[in-house]
Amino acid sequence: MIIINKILNVDDYYFDVFMSISESLTGFSVNELQATGLAETYYTYILGHLDAATFVEFLTVSKNVFETSFTEDQLRNTIASEIMADPGMNDMAGKVVTMWYLGTWEGTYINDLSYKEGLVWNLMHAHPPGAKQPGFKSWSIKPVTTKS
Repeated sequence: MIIINKILNVDDYYFDVFMSISESLTGFSVNELQATGLAETYYTYILGHLDAATFVEFLTVSKNVFETSFTEDQLRNTIASEIMADPGMNDMAGKVVTMWYLGTWEGTYINDLSYKEGLVWNLMHAHPPGAKQPGFKSWSIKPVTTKS
């Protein structure tokens, strides 16, 4: 687990924790998450749309998870026991995962870019219809399959 350097001019250190827990929950690296161009937007969006104490509690629990986990197995087990087993923490984790994968928060798109950069498109080896085209002559390339 790595805690990344701050990229926001904010007084709290929770942005690093947010990116690290996002990495662990989504399975995408911090660099891949930052490449969406939405890391700061998502962080500030949650701060503006959720009771700050709820978000800080989630990030504090996440920080403790990282501080007590020394291997990948320990990290997975601690996330399962401290976040996924707690209904409130699990709900928050689900919202964070949904935000990264679909670009939505409680069913609403965060902005136009959040639809285009949803991780679901990378996962499906697809492009968001109406937003990013697959490219010139892409029809001539055989689609990616699980057997290729």
